[in-house]
Formats: sequence, C-alpha cells, structure tokens
Amino acid sequence: MNCLKTGLSFPFYNFIFLNILPMRLKIIFTLIIVTQIAACQTRDDSILSDTIIENPTPEIEQLVEISDDSDLDNLPTNAVYIKEQSLKGENTSPYGYVVRRPEGFGSDGLKYPILIYLHGVGSKGNSNTNPDDINKVDKDGAIRAIKLGVCNPKVAMPVFAPQSNTSWNANHVKSFINYLINTHPNAINTNRIYLSGFSMGAMGTWTYLDTFGYENNLIAAAVTMAGAKDECNVEALKLMPFWAFHGQKDGAVPVDKTIDLVDDFRAKYPSQVHQKLTLFTQDDFDGQYHRIDYGVYDRTSWDKNHTGDIFDMDVVNWMLQYKRND
Repeated sequence: MNCLKTGLSFPFYNFIFLNILPMRLKIIFTLIIVTQIAACQTRDDSILSDTIIENPTPEIEQLVEISDDSDLDNLPTNAVYIKEQSLKGENTSPYGYVVRRPEGFGSDGLKYPILIYLHGVGSKGNSNTNPDDINKVDKDGAIRAIKLGVCNPKVAMPVFAPQSNTSWNANHVKSFINYLINTHPNAINTNRIYLSGFSMGAMGTWTYLDTFGYENNLIAAAVTMAGAKDECNVEALKLMPFWAFHGQKDGAVPVDKTIDLVDDFRAKYPSQVHQKLTLFTQDDFDGQYHRIDYGVYDRTSWDKNHTGDIFDMDVVNWMLQYKRND
C-alpha cells in the first residue's frame, strides 16, 4: 500500500504527535489519518476487484426449456403403421425414402411430430438405378424399431428414412426436410421435427446441425449413435437438445470423437442441461460394439451396462419433450 508514503520516518511522526502538538490539533490530525487510510483501502479493494477477480467461464443463459405438450393432446397413442416408399427420382427431393406412418397421417386433419432417420454406410444405395436398394433403409435403427414394435413413443409419429448413396450432404438433408413439409403441409407439426442418425448418419446429423445452427436447422432435438465429426462448431449446438450414444469399444468409429465433441460443448456452455452423452460399456447388441442403433431405439435395452447420462427412457419420448417456437 503506497497511499501514505513520505520522506519522513514513522518514529518522527510519533514524536511530534505525542510531545509537541496541542490536543485540538492531535484530534484533527488523527481524523485526517483515519480518513486517508479508509480512502486508501477503498482504492486498493477496487484495484483488486478489477485486476484479480474475474469470471473465466461466464454463466450462459439457459436457452432451452422442456416444452409443454398440449399440441400432442389429440394425437393417437396407439396406431397401425403403414409402410410407404418413394424411389429416388419419383419425388422432388434429393433422396428416395421409406416411411412408416400412422394410418391416419395425412387424412385425419391432425399435425404429427416426425422423426427423420439417417442410415449408416451399410444401407447406402441408389433406388433410381436399383429399386431394391430402398429396402436396406427399412432395416436400420428407428424405422426398424417402429416396424418391430419395440419403440414405444407416447404418441404415434411417422418415421422417414431417406437413402443416400454417398456421405450425407447437409444441404440435401435440408432439401429433404423442406420437401416433406411442402408435401404434407397439413399433417406435419413443424415445431416438432426430430433428427437422428447412426454411424455415417450420426456424422451426417452433426454436420447438419453444425452447418445450419439452431436458428435455421428446423430441428427440435437430435439423437446420434456411434458417430461424430472431427471438428464441430459447438456454438451452432448451443440451443440444440441432443443425446449422443456410443459404444466404449467401438472398433469402427472411435468413441473419443463423440466424447471430445460433447466435452467441448460442455466446457463452453456449462449451464446447459439438455445435452446428454451415454456410453455403452459392454458388447450387448447383436454381438457388436458399433451397431448400437439396434438397442438405442429398443425399450428393452435400458438395463444394458452404460456410463455417463442414465439411459432410463425411450429416446423418442425424450425428443418429444422438446419443440421449437418458430
């Protein structure tokens, strides 16, 4: 503290104060000293506050809230699902696709949430040149679970599975989403469009979210399985509820990619709580560490050994907690 420095020593001040000054001046002198010490302390505290005390990770406003579900009230809770398909070239989107939809979708006047599922590399194909290729996508993840009745969403909802013959292209995925909205304008609840993908499809999901950001991606929530991007702009994910799954012993796509992506997000946005990571710790799904999509959408898989965020609810119902307010 440098506020009271002079060229005179403290003993000299003490001698004058005790032996020479009259009482009235002693009182005045004492008040001056006390006032200067207090002012000096205040200035030093201010300097300390400005230069030492700082917040290295400022609190981020919690931007996503679990939605109300009043817009789901009139939807059927049980439905007969119908399979339909459109080959590449038969529609105006970049993809051929399979859909498993409730029988009333498009005719009952109700607006349904929809799930779009992006397949892995094993289901690639071109139904324009080989129509049988389209059958590959009916065997994957979410659409397979609907077909087998092992996925139990609280309301009926269509699952659309486009098919790509290359890696997923973010612009093409968005064109496909817009195609669905334009084709079913009175049947799709555009605040409840969900995206999910396995392996190459998980990478495609992250790429899509990274490319467009929450403001422009049309998606309310996302689920990824056994796939991630090497580089991802986590700022584009800050409003996006997501649940990432991976097998710890995945030999096809290293689990570290998913862990690093989620860790980067949580380091930047520590107050966000609608982003989850679950890692399966043993080989439980069809003898494979990679093919976890068979289990993630199967409600019988909740007891599988895992670490990270608890796998304790149907992932479709988890997604249905969220909706956009566009």
